[in-house]
Parts: sequence; C-alpha cells; structure tokens
Amino acid sequence: MSPVTPKTVTLTKRCELHTMDLPREGALIDAFRQVFPTAFYNDEAAEWHMVWKRGTYAESNAQLESFFSDHGVEVVHVNKC
Repeated sequence: MSPVTPKTVTLTKRCELHTMDLPREGALIDAFRQVFPTAFYNDEAAEWHMVWKRGTYAESNAQLESFFSDHGVEVVHVNKC
C-alpha cells in the first residue's frame, strides 16, 4: 500500500535547515523531489531536510508554500531560527 498524501505538513525552519514531516515515499514525494532535487530524507529524524542559504528564506518559503498549495496540502510553520 502506498503512503497517503498528508493534508498538512509541518515546515520547521532551523535557519539554514528546513525540515518537513512528510512520508518517505509516494506520489507527493515524487513531485517534491522533482521540484526540490536537493531535498533529502533523514532516516534518523524520519523527516525531509533542505538546506537554504541565508538571505533566501522568504523565497524558499514561497516556493514551498506554492508547491504544497498546488498539491492541496496545508503548511504549518514552526520557526526555530
């Protein structure tokens, strides 16, 4: 059975590291990896990680918001930066 697409994803901003509580596999993840090829799954943390350069946070958040909105997924932001 394939993973179910979440209705909500938590995006945690840790300054230059953004993390998302997404399943490891599935149709949403296939699309996610095409749009964000530098994202990687951290097995230990069981979440997706993306490294962003300082000064590009607003742009990165907008890209992530747009992607998830286009796929019917709500984003909850947690700022730990």
